[in-house]
Parts: sequence; C-alpha cells; structure tokens
Amino acid sequence: MTTDSFTFAATGDAIIAHSALRFEDESERFDALLDVFRGADAAVTQVEPVLVDEGCRHASIRQVTDQYQYLAPFPGAIMGTEPSVLDELTEMGLNLFTAASNHALDFGRDGLETTLSAMRERELTFAGIGRDLADAREPAYLETEAGRVGLIDASTSVPPGGEAGVSTAEFDGECGINPLHVEWTYRVTPEQLDRLRAIAEETGIERVKCEWLRRENSDWASDDAFYFMQMRFAPATEQRPPGIYQSVHRRDREALLDQVGNADASADWVVMALHSHQAESGNRNTSETPTFLQRFARECVDAGADAVVVTGPHTLRGIELYGGRPICYSLGNLFFQEETIYRIPDIVGENAASTVPDVRGDDASEEADTDVDHDADNWMSVVPACEFDKDGALDRVTLYPCTLQPGAEPPRRGTPVLATGERANSILRTVARRSEPFGTSVRIDGDVGVIEPS
Repeated sequence: MTTDSFTFAATGDAIIAHSALRFEDESERFDALLDVFRGADAAVTQVEPVLVDEGCRHASIRQVTDQYQYLAPFPGAIMGTEPSVLDELTEMGLNLFTAASNHALDFGRDGLETTLSAMRERELTFAGIGRDLADAREPAYLETEAGRVGLIDASTSVPPGGEAGVSTAEFDGECGINPLHVEWTYRVTPEQLDRLRAIAEETGIERVKCEWLRRENSDWASDDAFYFMQMRFAPATEQRPPGIYQSVHRRDREALLDQVGNADASADWVVMALHSHQAESGNRNTSETPTFLQRFARECVDAGADAVVVTGPHTLRGIELYGGRPICYSLGNLFFQEETIYRIPDIVGENAASTVPDVRGDDASEEADTDVDHDADNWMSVVPACEFDKDGALDRVTLYPCTLQPGAEPPRRGTPVLATGERANSILRTVARRSEPFGTSVRIDGDVGVIEPS
C-alpha cells in the first residue's frame, strides 16, 4: 500500500571519513538536517570514497595525460574510508546510494570489490557499480510506503580502465563502474580544417589512422568530421562557432535510457543519478552546466525519470524543472571530511594545492576561512526535498541550505549542518542565480528556498 504523496531528498557527494552521528542531540542544526532525511520516503547520496578493509591493497594509479580523462595529468586525491560509514549514512536517514565515480577504482579492483561487498552485506539499495557491465547498469529498487523507487547511476568521469566489463558465455567481465563516455568535437574554420587534412597527409597520419583510432566510436567512418589523430574536428557553423563541444557516447546513452525505461516500467518512482565533472568548453568543476549534460538529463526525464541528480563538480549549480520533474545539476558536497584522502602521489609534491580548481567566481559564498585551502563552494550545499502529490505531480521543492563548517576544528569540519541567517541567504541566492538560466525561480522564505512549478 502506498501513501498519498512521495517525498524525495537529494544530496551531493558524501566525502565522509568518520562518525558524524556523535553530534546528534548536540547540534540543533545537525538534528534539523537529519529530520529532513528521515522525513523523506527516499533520500540519495553519492558515496565518494572507496570502502576499504585491512586486506585491500593500495592501487598504483596510472598517470594519465589524455585530456578526455578526468584524472589528467595526475591522479590527485586518492579517497578511501571504512565500510562502517555506510551504517552512519543509513542511520542518518539516507537509503539510496550511488557509487560510480572517477574515484571508484582508487584502490583498484580490490577496492571496488570491497565496496560492493560492504553494500551487499548491508542489503543497501545502491547503483552504478557491479561485478560486470550488466550488473553495474542494472537499476536498484527500494520499497517505501510511498511506492517502489528505482535508482540508476552512471559516471561521465571514467577512471582509466574503470568501466565494468561485458560478461559472455566464455568469459566473465571485470567489476567496474557504469560509464557514460563523453566525446569531444573541436569545431574550426574550413580553412583550418583544410590545413589539418594537409598535415595528416604529409606526415602519414592519415595512412595509419585506422590502426589507433578509438574504436568505441563506431560512427567515425560515416560522420562528416575529420579525425586528426584521436581528435575529432568538424567545420564550425553559424550555430556552432569555433570551440570545444561535448556529446555523450551513443551506445552508452542508449543503454542508460533503456534502463531508465525499464525502471519506469517496474517502479512507481525513478531516480537517475550521474557523476559528472565536465563543464562548458572542455573545463571541469565549474558552476556552469555543460550543454551535453542538460540535454542528456532532459532525455532521462523523457524516458521516465522523476528526478535527475548530478554529483561530482563539488560546486553548486542550478536546478531546472523540466517536464514537471526536478533536475539538480550539482548540489555540492554533503560531507567534505578530508581525512578520506589517503595520500597525494609523490609526483605531485608541492604542487598538490595547484590541482584544486578555483571555481568561486563572483557569486560564491564568503563562508570559507582564509586558512582553508579549498574554494568556498566545497563548503556549502543545498538539500532539495521534492514533494510529489498523490497523482504523481511535483508539488514543490524545498531547498535546505547547508554549511560544512569550514572554520570548525576537526572532526566537525566538513560535517553538514543547516545554514541560518545571512549564510543561508547567501547560499540560496547563489543557487537562485545559477538556476535563472534554466528559467527556474527560487523564492527565499526565511532560511529555506522554495521552487514551485509554474
């Protein structure tokens, strides 16, 4: 039997290393946040660290210099924590877990297998990783009083070799993540394109191209683009001037949309989650939402998703209502406990701080203290509580602003509490500004924001 309504709460990345529930009953603002989670029928979070045990060996991450990979040119932070954080998150009221990310293989296949085991032992509803590709793509389901909830998860930020493998009758596929690969196209003037063609002919690139061209792109021989080495070039047009353009891999896209449809046929509510660091024009981790991501999120809604939640950029982005369904393009971090970072590879050395992007811009919150290395967006978040009526229509979205307490002493630093006063107002104004390009109006009502369908 289902209730007359459904409430879904979404969060950002849970970069969690240690207990937070010790602060329950000690902090009113932390307790109020727990009330939001526990009051929802379904609440999702992204488990960013690998769940490692004593038998898990540390992985040696390959150095990647390919601009198509997120981990370029150095792997940066390696994140791991104990499986017991799942018990913490569950007790907080979170009951949907996503795990596909660029960090999923920070501890190799061993670490991914311990993460799988930790979630399965606790019988959690999780998605995005699996023993093979079919398993990683499969929707997971949660039974609630408001009906059955389906969850699909994928990542456009794919660690090198991190895709789950395809199993056949003869061979078992490797465990891994559910990938949504992103293709890059460089649009140039016709004259520039002619020069590239000439260079390819003169250097012999054109003669050997078929031997090394990425075969995942099965359309390369039939489209109108020119491949210069592994880079896809196409002529600029009035509608598409010179620049870098991104699109999702056709086969990955079709597979994911099929799974959204399958979940829609099997569940009362469907949540599509994506881990995606990409931004506009080949950038990453900025507050701008890339066009390809908006296009795919809308396709997920068209295929049956009731909500789309993006994690990864560690910054707040806008919220869109499309087809009467919420799309959250990034909610920032739910937790930012840096103790999850086991080490920075020695090769980075003193330049480690320079690998952290500065995405503050002009409209970031001023809440980060001067002695904190990371930018302000890492330390603020919003938790949208999406309320649907008995007929399945979205009634309203209430935005609960959170601060991750950057100025606090460990272990409180990086733990979320509801923001109040000017800090809440600043966070909500940031979300409102970043939602305006999607035609979304955020009304600030005291310490919360409200989005209502028009």
